[in-house]
Amino acid sequence: MKKIILISFTFLTLVSSITVGQSKKKNIAQPELDSGSIEQQFDYIITKSSKFKDFQLIRRTSILKVKAHTLDSIKTIRKDLISANKSVTQIESVISQLENEVQTLKNEIEHISEEVDSISFFGKLISKSSYTIFVWSIITLLLIALVLFITLFKKSTLITKRSKNELEKVENEFEVFRKKSLKKEQETMRKLQDEINKNTH
Repeated sequence: MKKIILISFTFLTLVSSITVGQSKKKNIAQPELDSGSIEQQFDYIITKSSKFKDFQLIRRTSILKVKAHTLDSIKTIRKDLISANKSVTQIESVISQLENEVQTLKNEIEHISEEVDSISFFGKLISKSSYTIFVWSIITLLLIALVLFITLFKKSTLITKRSKNELEKVENEFEVFRKKSLKKEQETMRKLQDEINKNTH
């Protein structure tokens, strides 16, 4: 009987000390959770969390803060994706317009090649060769602009893919961490219940 009373007293003392310790820790500021990457915040929580036997006890406020940061990161990435998609659409429109202009100029050159050697240009007669050089200069400038816009389009596509990959990575990391946390919490509660059952009997 004395042994049971002693075990019960020890258990109550342990529970009360853990409760008091957790209530004190709730007021502790954690600036580490307000900076750094999501992965660094998860590492900080795991490193600083309390240990009970083979289990890791994580404060609810800490995981909720990291969850909020993760959701903010996801929202930011989604905004970047929307912005990148808009840029891609605009660049595609400009590229299409430039391609049409280039094709129009090519058709015009083919028509000019059938004309006489001298043509009227802005009220002045100039040689066909000079006119051709002028037109090809414009075409060259348009082609340079087309290459520039194609480069920007590819860059925007890479940014979009990178943003999607980062979004998937963050979501996967959060899901894995959530499952691990839930599993650890369930195992902790199960062992605690087993200890209570042992002490009861």
